[in-house]
Amino acid sequence: MRVLISWYAFNNDFVGSEANVKGPTYQFHQHFFDHDQHLILSSEKEDDTRLNVLMNRLALDFPHHRDRINHRYMDINDVIDMSTIKQKIEALLLSMSDHELDLFISPGTPAMQVAWYLCHSTLHLKTRLLQTRPPSKTKSGQPELVVTQAEESSMPVSMVIREELHQSTHAEEADHLILPSIQPVYDRAYKLAQTDRVTGLILGASGTGKEHLANYIHDHSSRRTRKFISVNCSALGDTLLESRLFGYERGAFTGADKRTDGYFDAAKGGTLFLDEIGDISPYMQQSLLRVLQTGGYMPVGSTTERKADVRIVAATHRLLRQECEAGKFRWDLFYRLAVAELHLPSLVERGAAEKRTLIEYFLTKKQSSFRRAKPLKLTAAAWRILDAYLFPGNIRELENLIESLYVFSGETADVADLPDWIRLPSSSTASFSWQEHEKALIQRALTYHSGNKARACAALGYGSINTLAKKIVDYQIGSTPEQ
Repeated sequence: MRVLISWYAFNNDFVGSEANVKGPTYQFHQHFFDHDQHLILSSEKEDDTRLNVLMNRLALDFPHHRDRINHRYMDINDVIDMSTIKQKIEALLLSMSDHELDLFISPGTPAMQVAWYLCHSTLHLKTRLLQTRPPSKTKSGQPELVVTQAEESSMPVSMVIREELHQSTHAEEADHLILPSIQPVYDRAYKLAQTDRVTGLILGASGTGKEHLANYIHDHSSRRTRKFISVNCSALGDTLLESRLFGYERGAFTGADKRTDGYFDAAKGGTLFLDEIGDISPYMQQSLLRVLQTGGYMPVGSTTERKADVRIVAATHRLLRQECEAGKFRWDLFYRLAVAELHLPSLVERGAAEKRTLIEYFLTKKQSSFRRAKPLKLTAAAWRILDAYLFPGNIRELENLIESLYVFSGETADVADLPDWIRLPSSSTASFSWQEHEKALIQRALTYHSGNKARACAALGYGSINTLAKKIVDYQIGSTPEQ
């Protein structure tokens, strides 16, 4: 099928008034239209009366074209926001990839024309760029059809666009520190944000910043003007999660005294972030799979399906591939979610230098929140302990620690101001210090053997019980009498 696609634009298609529709779209139908279909795009969300005027005029004056003219509302708030326009038409063109597509670029804003060019250059579909030259600009006095040839540039156009967007959103992102270890993750997230049809799966330990990354995807997508809604799936049972996500009808269950919309309704046009997706039951896995497969969902107690218009970004701390292999998570749902997979490293994986940079960052950032004249300082001894501590709770634990120090410390925080769980870690996984590991092993052995030093010594592999006794004194380990 050969399809003509173009924007309708009031300033182009109406000449002087709404009564005169003799602009480029009309002229194309008058002189050049020989397509199987013409899809006319409107930037409005719905009910564009001027578009109706244009389509009615085309149907009246060219009745043999009537059945071949269709329209689609693209819901674009800003007609010079080229990034959003590009994402919208990119998804449209990819959904029509089996057809020959002629992109009529004469009507519309300059941003719309650039977006046509970018999609034509990068998607590698069967597309042509068409323009019309008005009679006043031709030697013959008749309109001319021009096929525009797009040449590849040595500089990727997407990088030029990104630089411009980065400059315009720099102030918005200034409150978040993106360090070298996670810059590649955010680069991938940016690319994901530019493709509206793709779901995303964020993997990472608790506290690594998965929700912030999901927010970043939303803020850099064409959906950024609509809602971002976050749902912690692990905190809700099946019944509650289902009703929260899909909504419910009056009388659907006890206490349902009125019709209530769910998160899919509330996030319409925006992004729905499903945190801890690995914790949902097989029943909810099937329910979400159906939404991703069909694009529709049914509120609890309803017999009418609703259309889902959200981008889904999911996240989990679990190893989902292993969960699938163990039969605890559906492979088909995993593949639907993991079209674009992003992995956030733990704080240990990010290295000591970045951990120190983050500590300094939060010391400065929290100053204004706690209305301090100067940022909180750490003594050298406090720094040594924090350098050795591994922060198993990752960035969330680190940020909470700095807030705690601001609450309980003066201008300078010393070792005594650090919580016991950092000064005296009970877990050998919380530090790289071999002394801490040895102390923890001795404590475990003594507890396991009810304080019997001889048995504990044998379990630990020390050559002499005197060695164990000395270490108990050195580490100040209390023990019960020998049995």
